[in-house]
Amino acid sequence: MKDVGQKGFSLIEVMIGVAVFVLFFVGIYSTITFVFKIVYQSRLRILETGLLNEQVEIIRNLPFDRVGIVDGSPSGALQRTVKITSNNIDFTITRTIRNIDDSFDGTIGGIPNDTAPADYKMIDIEIICDSCGQQKALRLTTQVAPKFLE
Repeated sequence: MKDVGQKGFSLIEVMIGVAVFVLFFVGIYSTITFVFKIVYQSRLRILETGLLNEQVEIIRNLPFDRVGIVDGSPSGALQRTVKITSNNIDFTITRTIRNIDDSFDGTIGGIPNDTAPADYKMIDIEIICDSCGQQKALRLTTQVAPKFLE
């Protein structure tokens, strides 16, 4: 207990005050870093979405017989994996292309027999940031069909 003539704070009062301020500032710092992390992740998703849209436009502007993977099936002009740098951030893009035989006009060996089984191509594109610590790639799937095939 303090004497009536004593002025100032005791060591315990100072330590409790410092602890309260430290907890307060750690909370503010944690909130600010969390907000910056969310903004950075949103920026990455926007960049990735733009790059995926660019890849789809490149593929859709190719002639149908060139839509495929080099030395792959279907064979074509595209590399399976490409590295792209945008806004000083490195991304890896992985493409998967498959021929699809639509049952609408028959299938190979089916009734009716489909003599042109590559009705359209399914394009699957994944993008991931190489140095951002992302756990899951952003994926886009679309279809490309030739004009007036059947």
